[in-house]
Amino acid sequence: MTNLPHTIKIAGADARVLADSDLLQLRCGAAGCSATCCKAATPIVLNPYEVARIRKASGIPYEDLLDVFDTDRAKSFPLVMLPRDPVCYFWAETGCRIYEARPLACRLFPLGRVFDNGLSHIVLPEVNRCSGLVSAPSWTVAGYLEEQDAALYSEMADRWIEFVSAMERLPLQDTPLTSVAFHMLVYSPDTPPGPGNVDEITSLEQRYLLRLATAKEQLPRFLKLSR
Repeated sequence: MTNLPHTIKIAGADARVLADSDLLQLRCGAAGCSATCCKAATPIVLNPYEVARIRKASGIPYEDLLDVFDTDRAKSFPLVMLPRDPVCYFWAETGCRIYEARPLACRLFPLGRVFDNGLSHIVLPEVNRCSGLVSAPSWTVAGYLEEQDAALYSEMADRWIEFVSAMERLPLQDTPLTSVAFHMLVYSPDTPPGPGNVDEITSLEQRYLLRLATAKEQLPRFLKLSR
């Protein structure tokens, strides 16, 4: 059995590392996202799979979503973030308008998922404890993650991390052209995910994985990089 680190530093604060068998007695209350608890946490950065799910659920074209999302750039990589000012753009009085497509960070809250020394850990950051949380009957961390349908989103997040790690080994230039290339080849679900006839690929997961594989091959040529 792997020994888990007791805590991990997140934004300078300790976050307790949880095992699947650990018990939780917290969950979001009836106020839900109206408590805007996530605004106290770090920005919710979306990976291209989450963007594709939001694109489908909202019916908003990617180019228009870029006017909705908060965007930035870090080390040549675009940052696409869920807008949370003054509240999430997708929050309404009736609840989350994209609930079935909510990103992994929303599914996990108040828990978080961080990587340390190449391993992912589920944690409970102190900053995530807020007025929107209520006491709940004890259930395990594994049960909570299953109830939130987090497994598929975690798997797709892992594939994204692998892709980013491969791209970081390239001599990428932090320029607008690099950012445009990533938006066009990687993030936009409105562009074909690969060469040839891919219309028969309807699964968002398959299209996402094909997009990553295609971008891994085409980005160096597009940006005229040497491997």
